[in-house]
Amino acid sequence: MASVLFLLALLVGALGVAFWLFRSFLQPLAFATVIAIGFYPVYLGVTRIVRGPNKSALLATFIVLLIFVLPALLIASAAGGELIKAARYFGDRSTQEGGPVAYLGEKEQSALRWLAKYVDVEELHLEETVANLPSQVSKVLLAAGTRLVGGLAGFAGNAILTFLILFFLFRDGKATIESVTSILPLSREQALHLLTGIRDSIVANLYGILAVGLAQGLLTGAALATLRVPSALLLGLTAAVCSLIPIVGTMLVWLPTGIYLMATGHLWKGIILILWGALVVGTIDNIIRPLVIGSKVELHPLLLLFSLLGGLQVFGFIGIFIGPVVISVIAALIIMLREELSMPPNLPDTTIL
Repeated sequence: MASVLFLLALLVGALGVAFWLFRSFLQPLAFATVIAIGFYPVYLGVTRIVRGPNKSALLATFIVLLIFVLPALLIASAAGGELIKAARYFGDRSTQEGGPVAYLGEKEQSALRWLAKYVDVEELHLEETVANLPSQVSKVLLAAGTRLVGGLAGFAGNAILTFLILFFLFRDGKATIESVTSILPLSREQALHLLTGIRDSIVANLYGILAVGLAQGLLTGAALATLRVPSALLLGLTAAVCSLIPIVGTMLVWLPTGIYLMATGHLWKGIILILWGALVVGTIDNIIRPLVIGSKVELHPLLLLFSLLGGLQVFGFIGIFIGPVVISVIAALIIMLREELSMPPNLPDTTIL
């Protein structure tokens, strides 16, 4: 007993030191694990074509990389084209109005005249606020640019680590699962049941995120195209990406666009777009995600919603996966405990013949 306690104390201490050493890599490890579980069928398909675990894992990792990179390149290309169009339009209109300063001043006054119909511009000191807006915007842009550069550097490093870890998870994932299964003090059926619950929860959440992003992007883009808003394709793609952002989501796209439409004289178009975004685009998440997740994770919809929101609040974006996984593990453990307790004890046969 003394030896066991000593070894357990050493193990706990070593695990604490290991957590302190690897805590900076937990986020890319978690993302790589989610991607590996969700796209493991891709790896299995590659292994049927390419022989050798290294080649198969490398090709599967490259395919997953393309799946993530190609949409980003498409959005960047579309955004570049729209920015060129916007720059040309601004240049042409500013030339007609006597220069960019005069053109922006006219747009400013036009917006203030529109607001004056609904609010008291003088009482709110909106003219003074608008006059000080360029200096405030420059400060915000400078701070945002500084954070963006640092964020991009960190994002690039985490992305490289994520796909590096993904390669090894594809290659050694099956052996790792076998090792974990052999270590757990459970029967093979119980261990597989527990791991299957974790896998189904992660896969369902991953597919739920992709389905929600696709649906919200299509609904936003369709509304913008119907209302003849310029750059509907770009804004629809942006809405699909923004659907990943907690709480606000696609509101970052359809709300400013609706306000812009109303400010430029298209009152009803702006109102329709905002209503569509709030009532349809904003609520489709609550319909699609439980349907997709519920098909693999047998949880009550209210409990599933709380696990998603709680995981998001505690762990950030990766909490969308961690929350339902924790609840799924608890449910699997309760089922296994119930099965263990319901088994009759293995008593010796005392029947008198």
